[in-house]
Amino acid sequence: MTLTALPLTSAPVPPVRVPSTRVPAPRVPVAEYDAVSPAIARLAREFAGKMSPRAVARVVRACRADLSGVPAGAVPELLERLARQRLLDVLAERAEQPGA
Repeated sequence: MTLTALPLTSAPVPPVRVPSTRVPAPRVPVAEYDAVSPAIARLAREFAGKMSPRAVARVVRACRADLSGVPAGAVPELLERLARQRLLDVLAERAEQPGA
């Protein structure tokens, strides 16, 4: 049995491009976006009564800026460790001040 191609009776139709209706994803890497908020929430609970949530958030954001060159996969753990240590340092400085 032999198969033969039949001749085309018309020119091939070019493909039609349909515009995409998808919204482009934000350009913020997911690991960076997700690392700050959970760290603030956990540390605010941990330091409740010792430091205001606003102060905790300020320290966490400063730590995130300091970790800007760190690979995204390591950011969550390093961010929380660094922020916790800095918060403990602030509390220790407060305790050492006379009249505190």
